[in-house]
Formats: sequence, C-alpha cells, structure tokens
Amino acid sequence: MQHEATTATATGILIVEDNQVNALILRAMLRKQGYEPHVASSGLEGIEMTARHRPRLILMDLQMPRLDGFATAAEIRRVCNGSSPLMVAVTANAAREICAACEDAGFAGVLAKPIVYEDLIETVRRCLDDA
Repeated sequence: MQHEATTATATGILIVEDNQVNALILRAMLRKQGYEPHVASSGLEGIEMTARHRPRLILMDLQMPRLDGFATAAEIRRVCNGSSPLMVAVTANAAREICAACEDAGFAGVLAKPIVYEDLIETVRRCLDDA
C-alpha cells in the first residue's frame, strides 16, 4: 500500500504557499480538475516535501518569510541534483521585471494573484505535458 501512495505522488503537484487561504484556494481549484496536490506552508517545508514526494510540478509563492520562492527554488534544484520538477511562480506582483527575474531563475511560468482558474489549469496542463 505504501508503494502505491509513493507512485501516485511521484506524478503530482506541490503547492508552496505560506498564506493558508491562498493555499486552500489553489488546492480547491486543482482538486476540481482531479489533481490531489500536496501543500507546504514554507520554503523549508517545500524543500522537504519535494525530497519526499518528488512532484512533477511545484506552484511556488515568491514572497514567503525566511526563505522566499527564489531561494527555495534554487535549493530544490540543488537538492534534486539535476532532476528537479518544473516550478511555476505564484505572485501578487507580476510586474515585467518580476516575470523577467522568474524566467532568469528558471521558473516555467508565472501566475498572477488573484489566481484565475482557467489560467491555473492551462498552466498546470502545459507544464505536466512538458514534464
């Protein structure tokens, strides 16, 4: 039984979001499409959960205390040693320079808050098809 859970989560989604309401909204939107995402409430927890569950896609909040989304993404890449999942930045500040910084940092895309359901699902499907 444990092996089945590990296999199922290996193809899943991880949400890294310190705001509990935002995390619940993202999770509900994804569940509506049949996804069962894991949720981490900090960058450090996101790193630990990535190592444990090996998601295919991470939706990463950029503004978190202690370890922001950029630092968390860099650490996940280091820990995964070349086999890191695709990561999409989730931010309330989707200004051109932030989007450029996300691209430079290797994010597969940027989703602006408040999240538009259709944009989220389109991004997730595109990323999972590419992974």
